[in-house]
Amino acid sequence: MGERFGAESVKAGHRGLYRCGEEHPRWCRTIPFRDVKYYQRSEVKPLKLWNMVIMRLLRRQAERGNVEAMTCLAVRHRDSQNFGEANRWFRKAAELGFPDAQFFLGYAYDDGKGVEKDSVEAVRWYRLAADQGDATAQSALAVSYLLGNGVERDIPTGLGWYRKAAENGDIAAKIMLGGIYASSEFVPNDTAEAVVWYSSAFKAESLTRSLAEKYAEELRWFLSVAEIGDGDVLLNVANLYGTGAGVPQDNAEALRWYRMAADRGNDNAMFALGHIYETGDGVLQDYAEAMRWYQLAAEAGNAGAMFNIGMMYVRSEGVPLDKHELGFWFYLCSKCSLPQAQESTVQEVLTTKFGPDSLAEIRERAQRWIETHPKIHFR
Repeated sequence: MGERFGAESVKAGHRGLYRCGEEHPRWCRTIPFRDVKYYQRSEVKPLKLWNMVIMRLLRRQAERGNVEAMTCLAVRHRDSQNFGEANRWFRKAAELGFPDAQFFLGYAYDDGKGVEKDSVEAVRWYRLAADQGDATAQSALAVSYLLGNGVERDIPTGLGWYRKAAENGDIAAKIMLGGIYASSEFVPNDTAEAVVWYSSAFKAESLTRSLAEKYAEELRWFLSVAEIGDGDVLLNVANLYGTGAGVPQDNAEALRWYRMAADRGNDNAMFALGHIYETGDGVLQDYAEAMRWYQLAAEAGNAGAMFNIGMMYVRSEGVPLDKHELGFWFYLCSKCSLPQAQESTVQEVLTTKFGPDSLAEIRERAQRWIETHPKIHFR
């Protein structure tokens, strides 16, 4: 990766910490509307007047002891550069134990806005919030330990707090860990560990365009070395290219990564390949190849593949209509966890298409199959 990940990188990450890049916490956007019956937004057209209404609603709820309203009111004062009033409300909510307010108050002491800069006091408030599981505060505490701000410098403890934040779903913490392990002054380079954290951060199902643009260099580096990752990492890269999440959509590249993931035993990649060939998504439709991949995935315990094999027999896609094979694969499905719609289909077929003798024969064959696949978890 380009520039070495050092203290300045950690500081820069810390400055952008609060609320994962959101302007305000989600709850902060909804709090005022709990009293919205007193006002109709459609009647309050000028923005300045509307903001006054919001502040009045927030203050009303804050004065009733609502810690979320106190914190949201404080955030709005902070955004208006009214730091003294912001910190007054942050403190009220923080002293009542609200972790978001504790983090923001710690951030105020860290930044020296509205209060005298005090790293020790910042750490105290960060720790109170972090101990309640607040991921942003955990990341802030990680920075304090890595840089020795307000506490004695302790890299293992700092990394430990980043890990806690990452495990709580903090994307910024995952990216920071990726950068630290990729190339930093804090630990020896560990590309494999960096790949794990970057893959966890850059998930295809949640990677937004803004996040991809913000961390474009990290994403490029991750994609350039991701081949060393395990099957889950390779599957994620395949999904990135398949969906166009953070990268240009490229079916051929997605197929290449799905194959690599499947070659490392990832059953979800095998399932994806089966689906690609069954539907002809970016490739020539090939039912035989679809069945081959579905069967490999099913052998690894993929319930979705078992279901799709059954459906291929239902539709006679590349295979002759075979009621016994259909029953066998659907019976195996019935012993696995499936989405509700698929489970309903399986139960309907098994109860309406097969008599007791046929079911007994299918059950016996399925039981032998289950016994030869002891690593697969069946219900």
